[in-house]
This record gives sequence, C-alpha cells and structure tokens, in this order.
Amino acid sequence: MKKSNRKVMKNLKNKSFKVIRIDKNEFELENGDIYPIPFELDVDEDISIDDFQKFLDSSKEMILKIFEQANE
Repeated sequence: MKKSNRKVMKNLKNKSFKVIRIDKNEFELENGDIYPIPFELDVDEDISIDDFQKFLDSSKEMILKIFEQANE
C-alpha cells in the first residue's frame, strides 16, 4: 500500500491543474477536463479564476500532506 501511495504522491506533485473556467456548478482545466464543484458556492459570491486556482492548489497541498503522513 505504501508503494502505491508514493506513486500517487509523485504523480500528484508533478501534475499541474490550471483552471480556465469556473461557474457555480463546475470548473474546467486547461486540458479540457471538467469537474463538478463538490460544495455549494454562494450564488452572490463572484469567485475569480485566480481565487479558485489558489483554493485548488491549497487542496492539492493538503492531499499531499495526508499521503506523506500515511507513509510515515
């Protein structure tokens, strides 16, 4: 299990997720992948692509920390 965690961590570290579009239900990456937003955005809240990109990058770092702790 730890070996597969290290492989996932390596792939995630090397992967770049560049957001190009966002609306209240989904976001799109520059490679064309579209993902649903798994939480509700306030309709009146106008989140910018830059702000959502920061949120996505922060989430990636959090996931990497969880994998690192699991491998200790």
